[in-house]
Amino acid sequence: MKQADLQALEKTLASLPVDLKKYLADQLLGQISAQADTLLDTVRPHLPCPHCGAEHPAKWGRSGGLQRYRCRNPDCRKTFNALTGTPLAKLQHRDKWFDYLRCMRDSLTLRVSAARVGIDLKTAFRWRHRFLKTSAEENATPLSGIIEVDETYFPESSKGKRNITHRKPRKRGGQGKKNKKADKIPVLIARDRNGKISELVDPALQKSTVHEFLAPIIDRDSILCSDGHSWYKTFSADHGIAHHRLITLDNQRVLGKEYHIQNVNGYMSRLKGWMSRFHGVGTAYLSNYLAWRRLFETARPTEEAWFRVAIGADQHQIPT
Repeated sequence: MKQADLQALEKTLASLPVDLKKYLADQLLGQISAQADTLLDTVRPHLPCPHCGAEHPAKWGRSGGLQRYRCRNPDCRKTFNALTGTPLAKLQHRDKWFDYLRCMRDSLTLRVSAARVGIDLKTAFRWRHRFLKTSAEENATPLSGIIEVDETYFPESSKGKRNITHRKPRKRGGQGKKNKKADKIPVLIARDRNGKISELVDPALQKSTVHEFLAPIIDRDSILCSDGHSWYKTFSADHGIAHHRLITLDNQRVLGKEYHIQNVNGYMSRLKGWMSRFHGVGTAYLSNYLAWRRLFETARPTEEAWFRVAIGADQHQIPT
């Protein structure tokens, strides 16, 4: 809506009597509260049975504001709704989901999000990671063209854990030693020139896991650009992929004006700057935060787009 139209609407609303303003406010709030239910009915109208996979289930009334279905398979006959089998199943307060997704779009912290939406801090934490679960699982994005790959490191963190068994607790939650490799979690990031990103979080990053991660996502006609690590050299040789190595110690930062890893390094810089607002991310949830940041790289998603991704309606692209 144009600014002039919005101002005209505000002027009209200001001139209405109080009782009519209240009526319109109630109508708008009702529509906002029902938007999750309405969207579920429209984006997933032809659901297979989540229990047996049978197609064309029968409608079976409504419950809790959602359309229910019953499987036609005589060996199954189970009932379900559009959220069954998704990360959002059995979550309460659907009328507040879109307000919470707006907080995620704005990259707000848990405490700020909980206060703004009017939910408990534990609920805000649970919702965050439920909404990110599908995106984190859909990490193996196919890449093509010129592909840049490099590693970065995040401090190992047991944030949120009550019991730490693999090391002694640090005094007042302090970080590990910056130069101690055991206190850091390596993350391998692959990014093509179209902005598509795939990431591998692996505390024991090694040649075999790197090859296993890269093999299904890199097109054989691609050109791989990396640092001087031998992992990428052997991978390219094994799969017949063109490869350019940038040896930083030899001041080789760009080859032929177009072969470099500056794009992926720029993304790493943006990622760490964005993640600093959370004052440390628990290693157990690092993949979720990486998925969260990926959603911002090619588009700024709307609340509806976030919701569609969370329920698996748009697993490979984010509409703006």
